[in-house]
Amino acid sequence: MTHLRRTNQNSWENATCSLLHYIPALPRNIAKLTLKNNTLTLINQSVFSNISSIKLKTLCFENNSIETIEDDAFSDFKVLTELNITDEKLLNVTSLKYSFKSLPFTTIKKLCLEKNDWNELPQDMFNFLSKANIFMSLKNNLLTELKSSVFLPIRNLQTLRIEENEIVFVDLNGLSTTELLDLSNNNIYSIPIFCKNTNKTFVPQLKYLSLAYNSIRKFSKESFRCLGNLKNLNLDGNRIRSLGDNVFGLLYDLKRLSIGDNQHLRHIDSFAFSSSSLEVLRLHRNHFRFIERKFKKGVSNASIIFRTIPNLKELDLSKNHLTDFVILRKLFSSTRNIRKLNLASTGIKTIPDGFFQKMPHIEWLTLHGNELELLKQSIFENVSSMRELYLDGNNIHVINEKSFPSYLLKSLDVLELSGNQFQCTCEIKWFLDTIRSTNLSIKLKKNWPKYYICHYPDNLKKSLLADYFPTTAECNPLNILSMIIITACSSVLILLVCVILTFNCQINIKNAVYLFRLKQRIKNGYFSLESSDDFEFDAFVVYCDADRLWVHGVLLKHLENSNLNICVHHRDFDVGDTIMNNIGKYMAKSWKIIVVLSNNFAKSEWCQWEIDLVQERRRRQGKEVLILLMYQQIDSKHMTTPLRTLLETTPYLSYKEGFGEYLFWTAVMKDTNKPLNIPPTSIF
Repeated sequence: MTHLRRTNQNSWENATCSLLHYIPALPRNIAKLTLKNNTLTLINQSVFSNISSIKLKTLCFENNSIETIEDDAFSDFKVLTELNITDEKLLNVTSLKYSFKSLPFTTIKKLCLEKNDWNELPQDMFNFLSKANIFMSLKNNLLTELKSSVFLPIRNLQTLRIEENEIVFVDLNGLSTTELLDLSNNNIYSIPIFCKNTNKTFVPQLKYLSLAYNSIRKFSKESFRCLGNLKNLNLDGNRIRSLGDNVFGLLYDLKRLSIGDNQHLRHIDSFAFSSSSLEVLRLHRNHFRFIERKFKKGVSNASIIFRTIPNLKELDLSKNHLTDFVILRKLFSSTRNIRKLNLASTGIKTIPDGFFQKMPHIEWLTLHGNELELLKQSIFENVSSMRELYLDGNNIHVINEKSFPSYLLKSLDVLELSGNQFQCTCEIKWFLDTIRSTNLSIKLKKNWPKYYICHYPDNLKKSLLADYFPTTAECNPLNILSMIIITACSSVLILLVCVILTFNCQINIKNAVYLFRLKQRIKNGYFSLESSDDFEFDAFVVYCDADRLWVHGVLLKHLENSNLNICVHHRDFDVGDTIMNNIGKYMAKSWKIIVVLSNNFAKSEWCQWEIDLVQERRRRQGKEVLILLMYQQIDSKHMTTPLRTLLETTPYLSYKEGFGEYLFWTAVMKDTNKPLNIPPTSIF
C-alpha cells in the first residue's frame, strides 16, 4: 500500500509505503519517503532501484523487520538531508555503521536512531560521519552509558538527544562542538562532570542542557563548573530536596532555569538563584511550601530570594503553596522587571493592595485555580502594561464596576473569568450590561458563554450567565423599613440556630476547643508529632552487598517510582566518613527501616551488627518502624539468635516473583507509609 500526499496541483512531496515486500516506482517529485510496517529484511542499493533517480531529502524506516543495511544502501541519494531509523529491533548495529559511508556527508544534517532497543553502541559507530554537520537523536533506546568517545569522530555534532534511555553514567569528553544536550528521562543520579581538574571544559559550546526526570538528589556550586556558555538548564522531575546559596553561581550566562516537578523539595536558601543574567525561572509543580521556617523547611528569607535576580522577566510558581499573605508580599517586594507571572493553583485567597504596582512592566498574569473570592480596583490600580489576565477557576461571586479600573478593561486583550462561582443577582448586572454593550465578550475569548455558570440562587443554578437578564426595576435598592425587618428576622434566626447548635453539639465544641489548644501548644514548641516530613529520607535500606542487584534494580525502582526518598549506603553515604558513623547518621535521618533478609544476610557478621542497631530503633519506636522483607528464605543452619528473635516478634513480607508479586509490593508501600502509632498526647 502506497500513500501520496499532494502539496500543490502538479507535484507530490511525501510518500508512505506500508505492507509491502519491495519498494515500488514512485513519482520523481517525492522529497520524503516513509517505509513503515513493511517486510524488508535486507536494505542495499538494489532495493532502491525503482526510485534511484528520485532526489530524496528525507528517508524514514519504521518497523520493517530490517536485519541488515549494507554499506552501499544510500549511494543513490546524493542530496539526502535526514535519515530516520525507528523501531527496527532486529537491525544489526554493526552493519548499520558501515552503511553510513554511503551517506552524502555534505548534505546530511539529521540522524534519528530511535526505539531500536540498543543497549550499547560500537566504539567506531560514527567513524564514517567525521565530516558531517549532524543533529542526532538516540531517543527511546536502552543505553546505560553515554560514552562520548563514540561521538568523537563527528567533528560538528551540534545537537545530541539521548532522552528516555537507561543511562546512569555520563562521559562528556568528546562533545566539544555540541550546543544542545538532552539527557532527560534516564537514571542519572548525580550531575555529570563537565571539565578536567585543569578547568578545561569538555563542552565549550554547550548552551542548552536537560537533565530532567532523572534521579538527581543534590548538587553544589562546583557541580556546574566549566559551563560558562550555558544559557538554558532544565532540572525538572528529579529528587532535589534543597537548594543552597549560589549553587548556580558559576553559570555566568544562564538565561533560563527550570526546576519543576521536584516534589521532594523542602528548603531554598535566600541566595539560591543569585544571578544577574537569569531572565526565566520555572519552579512549577513542586508543591513547595513558601514559608519562613527553621529546620531546613521553607525559605530562609522570603524578602531576598527573588531580589538576587534583578533581570528576572518570567516566573512560574504554579502548583506550589503560597497561602501565607505576609510571605506573598515579601516574595514580590523587588520583582520590578517581571513581564510574565504564573501563580496558578497556589492556594492564594487574598492579594495584597498595591501588589502589582511593584511590577510596572507585567504583561501576562495567571491566577487560575486559586481561592480568590473578592476583586478590588486597588489590586490592579496603575497596572497599565497588563495585556492578558487569567482569573478562571477561582471562587469569585461578583464582577462589578469596583472589580477593575476602567482603563484596565480597555487595555486588556484577554480577560479569562470562566469557572468561577457567580451569583446571578442584581450585583452582577453591571458585568452583564458591560458584556452586552461593549466588546468585552471578545476579550473573554472562547469560554464565553459556555463556562460562565450561575451557582446561586438555587432556581438559576447551572444556568448560563448569558441567559440571566436582571432589569433595572427589580434591582432597585430595598427601602429602610424592609432592611430593618430583614435584619431583625435574621438576628432572631441566628440566635435560635446558635442555641440549638450549642445544646446539640456540646461534644463537638469541646473537641474544637481541644484542637485549638493543641495547635497553640504545637506552635509554641511544647511537643512535636513525628511524621515522614520530619526526616530527610522516607526509609533506610539494610541489606547484604551480595543482594545489591535486586535491591538497586527492583526494590529501589518500585519505591522511588512512588515518590519515596530512599537511603542506601552505596549511593548516599558521605565520602570519607567511616561506615559505622554513616550507618548511625543516616538511620537517624530515616523515618522507617527496611531490612532485606536472605541467606547472604544471615551469614554476614556486618549485617548482624546492623541488626543490633535495628533492634534498638524498634525498642524506641515500636514494631511499625521496621519493614522486614524476606527476599530469600533463610536456612536453619544460618539462623542466628538475634535474627530468630526479630522474626518471631515482627511480621515480615516474603518476596516471590510471578503470582502474588503485586500483593507483595502493595503491602510494602502500605507499610512504608503507615504511621508509627505514637500514642496521642493530652493537653487537658
